[in-house]
Amino acid sequence: MSVNLEQWPAWAEEALQGLAFWIGHRHALYRHYPLSEGALVAETCNLIHNHLKGDELLLCEQAYRRLVPRGMEAKGLGAKSRADLVVVAGITPQEAKAASSLTPYLQAVIEVKRASAPKAQIDYDLQRLAMLKRLAPGTRALLFLVSEARRPKRFVSQEGRAIPGETEIPGCDAKYRVRRACKASAAFSGKDTAHYACIVEVYSGQAP
Repeated sequence: MSVNLEQWPAWAEEALQGLAFWIGHRHALYRHYPLSEGALVAETCNLIHNHLKGDELLLCEQAYRRLVPRGMEAKGLGAKSRADLVVVAGITPQEAKAASSLTPYLQAVIEVKRASAPKAQIDYDLQRLAMLKRLAPGTRALLFLVSEARRPKRFVSQEGRAIPGETEIPGCDAKYRVRRACKASAAFSGKDTAHYACIVEVYSGQAP
């Protein structure tokens, strides 16, 4: 039976639609120099930060060991394994820096990945998010999948839309769903050469 998921965070769609347009701008300037994953993460960080509300706070490069409840271990992730972006709420930047565990404040954990990365690397990020979701079930576990001038066929249909339905994550007891496929294209017919930024949500037995 398909799991009913909550609406994706508003800041996620706002940020990824802006990211798709930004990729189009950079691609027009430097067509023969694909954007690095670091550049994509940095711009995603800027865009999310500008769309957070209230007491929400964005943190970058956070160790997974700080994202699980005290006394629990994220086995298989390694002591140095880090999440690209983390959204917390109800905590100040100073408190977040000092906290041994951010679990009580977690809103979302985000990995950013280029669609051109090897499938095994994309699967690994999905697996890391699945492990986090099991240990902190109230947290949204999101992969931002980004593609420059190419439709990511694994996640986006020929019509340029998010492929519907849930998909098993290889190597673990969890699933993902493509929640939204934001795109920027020079023409309505250019779906295969558009720039895409997708919200992929990871979940297990029950919806968040």
